[in-house]
Amino acid sequence: MKKKILLIEDSPIQLKSIELTLSKLGHEIITAQNAIEGIEKAYQVIPDLIISDIIMPEINGYQLCRLLKNDEVMREIPLILLTQLNEKLDSFWAIKAGADCFITKSDKHEEFLSQVQNFLEKTDTIPEEERQKIIAEKKSENKNLQTRINNLLDQSLIESTIINEFRNLSEFIYSTRILSKELFTLAFSLIDFNVAAIFFNERDEKKKKYLQLSVQNVSVEDRVLVDLKKDFFDNILSPKEKEEDSNYDVEVVELYSNSVNKINDFSEFQSKLIMPISYANKVIGGIAFYNYKPERFKQNKIFEIILKELKILMRIKWLYSETKYLAIIDGLTGLYNRRFFQQTLEREFARCKRHKSKLSLALFDIDHFKHVNDVYGHQFGDKVLAEIAKIIKTSLRKTDYVTRYGGEEIILVLPDTSAEQALIPVERIRKKIENKEFEYKGKTINVTISCGIADAMNEVHSQEELLLRADKSLYESKRAGRNKTTCFNSCLNI
Repeated sequence: MKKKILLIEDSPIQLKSIELTLSKLGHEIITAQNAIEGIEKAYQVIPDLIISDIIMPEINGYQLCRLLKNDEVMREIPLILLTQLNEKLDSFWAIKAGADCFITKSDKHEEFLSQVQNFLEKTDTIPEEERQKIIAEKKSENKNLQTRINNLLDQSLIESTIINEFRNLSEFIYSTRILSKELFTLAFSLIDFNVAAIFFNERDEKKKKYLQLSVQNVSVEDRVLVDLKKDFFDNILSPKEKEEDSNYDVEVVELYSNSVNKINDFSEFQSKLIMPISYANKVIGGIAFYNYKPERFKQNKIFEIILKELKILMRIKWLYSETKYLAIIDGLTGLYNRRFFQQTLEREFARCKRHKSKLSLALFDIDHFKHVNDVYGHQFGDKVLAEIAKIIKTSLRKTDYVTRYGGEEIILVLPDTSAEQALIPVERIRKKIENKEFEYKGKTINVTISCGIADAMNEVHSQEELLLRADKSLYESKRAGRNKTTCFNSCLNI
């Protein structure tokens, strides 16, 4: 089936030469001697393929490509950039401008034809009825060529400006609250919303996560925000990810209320748009817009740009979060490291004394671990340590902290827990490990652990004293024959 090929070339000699070469393919060739004439003919005939030179006066091939690819109709038409240049940079700009193919001019006409033919075979011919319909629609818009070019240039300028504004936000990734406020300010200048919501996920599962909100020109009841939170997370998280609902909270970072426009029920929002952001099969965030007026968020190019740029921004934020997380994690066990333990103990001990709440430490040590390493090798020893860490971690509450204290020692920080209360889960863990069978070259190996528990009762005046009591209790478990748990008491006094 004959296809329409639009050829744009400013050199009359080159234009005629390439036209004659292309005519061997048996398709209809339409020619233009500059980019402006080329754009005009592109709208007049709606070709199946556009081939354009790069070096042209007024508007070059890269600019032509950018202009056409910013039009909803023209972006679907394949475009080949043709040039005598053969630098990597030229190829780079061709692809970035949106060209579907970059071909270097040469005297080898058969090679050129083969490349064009291969490209045409992969391109669907536009049905004539559809072609005429598109041409008629473009004519009915009653725009002259210069208006079309101006519109395309304006659209390109708007898009590049928005992209640049989003890129500038990356300097705020260190503060989620500031970043959210800056994002809301930018979004409100582009989108008419009453409530906007943004969520940045955190790599650290223990870190409190916030759905941050911007409220504009309305007054919203608290229960509506609760329903909005549910609606948002229902749309972006899987049921498993929503299990820890208590770990997600709402924070209003911008509030410009208007008592005239009062939202008493979530159903009053007639327009909404929710966009989840994923990276490596993980939801790393999302953004949503709500408006009490209908049909406010029709999908358009602006939303496409926002989503694309937000994905980049959220990936940067996620990688920053991951970097911070890895700095506090032990590589072998996946537990928090000693540095994190010290920070956590300092914070929790101060909280415990300030609010007169309970706090316990439980210090585990793998019995005869040196013997395990000496007899079965360090690789097996690492496997045992990692498995025990997993057992301990999965046996505790989300509010508890499990850290690798050093070597084969693992220490727990148990907020709002007395020594007596801590004894129950610790004993359950000890028995689980006692009954766990480790496989080594067809043999079954059993390993046990000892534990010492201490709590921050009234006479404990420092975190160092609390840690020393847990260590003293662990020593007593070892002295008494191992595979035991000991709670600190006055007989073990330091």
